[in-house]
Amino acid sequence: MHTDPKAALAAQHVSYRADIDGMRAIAVLIVVLFHAFPKLIPGGFIGVDIFFVISGYLISTILINEFGNNSFSYANFYARRARRIFPALILVLSASLAFGWIALFPDELKLLGKHIFGGATFLSNIFLWFEVGYFDTAAETKPLLHLWSLGIEEQFYIFWPILLALAFKYRMSLFWLTLALMVVSFGINIGGLEKFPSATFYSLASRAWELLIGAMLAYWSLQRTPVSFGSNSATGRNLLSFVGLGLIILACALIRGGKGFPGWWALLPSLGAGCLIAAGPLAWINRFVLSNRALVWVGLISYPLYLWHWPLLSFAHIVESGTPALEIRIAAVLGAVLLAWLTYVLVEQPIRRRGPRQPAVAIVLAVLVAVIGGVGGWVYKQDGLPTRKSIVDNANLQKALIVVEDRDNAAACKKRYGFDTVWDYCLMGNADIEPTMGMIGDSHAYHVSAGLLKYYGEQGENLVYFGTRIPYIGVKPGINDQYQEATAKMLELTLSTASIRKVIISTIAKHSDDTAEGRLLTEQFRATLRALQDAGKEVIYFYDIPTLDFEPRACIKRAGIASSTTNRDCTMDVSTYEQAIKEHNRIVGAVLKEFPSVTTFAPAKYLCDDKHCKGMLDGKLMYRDSHHLTYEGDLYIGEKFAEEQRARAQKSP
Repeated sequence: MHTDPKAALAAQHVSYRADIDGMRAIAVLIVVLFHAFPKLIPGGFIGVDIFFVISGYLISTILINEFGNNSFSYANFYARRARRIFPALILVLSASLAFGWIALFPDELKLLGKHIFGGATFLSNIFLWFEVGYFDTAAETKPLLHLWSLGIEEQFYIFWPILLALAFKYRMSLFWLTLALMVVSFGINIGGLEKFPSATFYSLASRAWELLIGAMLAYWSLQRTPVSFGSNSATGRNLLSFVGLGLIILACALIRGGKGFPGWWALLPSLGAGCLIAAGPLAWINRFVLSNRALVWVGLISYPLYLWHWPLLSFAHIVESGTPALEIRIAAVLGAVLLAWLTYVLVEQPIRRRGPRQPAVAIVLAVLVAVIGGVGGWVYKQDGLPTRKSIVDNANLQKALIVVEDRDNAAACKKRYGFDTVWDYCLMGNADIEPTMGMIGDSHAYHVSAGLLKYYGEQGENLVYFGTRIPYIGVKPGINDQYQEATAKMLELTLSTASIRKVIISTIAKHSDDTAEGRLLTEQFRATLRALQDAGKEVIYFYDIPTLDFEPRACIKRAGIASSTTNRDCTMDVSTYEQAIKEHNRIVGAVLKEFPSVTTFAPAKYLCDDKHCKGMLDGKLMYRDSHHLTYEGDLYIGEKFAEEQRARAQKSP
């Protein structure tokens, strides 16, 4: 059947476009494949940017049209959003909470409860923005991480209808309003990326320009403005669609997680999506590729598929205590497709059909979202319900996985030194008197602080721990590395405080001669030892603990998970550790020969025997992750350190 081009172009302004469902399919597929098989499509996370442009176009088309004919109603608009967004969201949040209740440890369930509350209130992006920090957990262990994008969309649709209402009321130009907001938002995106990468990634202010690209296309389409190269030119439409698809493919190929994003890079997928929308349904790509039945089907279930896929992959990662096997990831993806289809057919479609005739449906959905969000908040406040029957058998081991912080100690110490940011961190035996001992280092100093504070307190010494990144003089901060920026202050305090007679250095930083950066780090280490020596400080170099090749969580059985067994003996071959640390120890040993007064402590001898390095000793978990000690491990290493110091003191004349 042949279609009249002019009639079709006119109809596209108000009719359903199958090609846009095809775009949705591409967007969700590259996101899902990226999450399940990161090496397959390294830039697959840009599917979210495509969604933003599509959403901006579709919703703005409806809004501008309704404002233009005076039929807009806030109640109707948000009721439609509720019927569209809430059903699948309620299912995913409820299922995640149910699984978490059965299988997750208290710290994991507590975080899940927080993210359920964030997902239900569309504040996930803000929660995640403020979670980014030194002790933040890995993205793979946050089953609702992906809801950040939903938060940005819904926040946008709080403000955008209000701005459009004002524009229509005061006869403002929609073109200039949209363009101005787009430019401001893109400027925030570019300007904030270097110093505030987390905020730039998660903030509505720095992401709105992508939705506004779609809004601009909606404005043009409703104005009957030709946005392709010639409104009736098949060549122009086809060229625009090929450019759009090419930009998206280029984005998938070139963009990586390590590169500054969104920034300029986000233009590739966003403009690519914009070009495909602008080309219209008659462009060859849109007509024969994007509108094919398979892609359209995926596009129809794209929203529930997006919601389901990440919790399944994330829970698999949590249960497996690491990247799941290939067959598990494939099963998770197929399971997500099945759940998405069932959600679409059995839940979404019936609610959408009945919703307009039954206004109370939107209210019921809103109440259910509020309830599940409230339950999530309650779970968070209850610290992940550590007395649940399903997990109480291993309560002590699970408790060991949680970071222990003496907040009162930290507050008193920070007050003493006038520290007022999270990056300026310290702990102190007694904040009311001058310190006599100092310790500088990153989290690999922090995780032995309790044991050392205990020992030195018993000796009548007053230890102060100054938190750093790499605790060496001259190490330049990377992008947005406030901890390394604070390190210079911590080193200066250590050097200039006359009452500090001894200084302990402990860090995860490893030395290597393979690169210029590695050789420079060794020189900075040498310079730090020399500066401490010149300042009259005795130095103790605290060698790092072994890094395990497994997650200690794998040593604890998870109730309710048939495949969960303590099939690990919580050990690693000592040869694995020795090989990994060989070059570092050689370099450090060579440097320390230049400073014979520096003493050392090597905790590995107390965590490893001649065959294995152990994550658990005498039924107590020593590690809370692959390279940090638990509180019990901290005290244990502190005891061993104390034994060595006492033995050394007895040998001294």
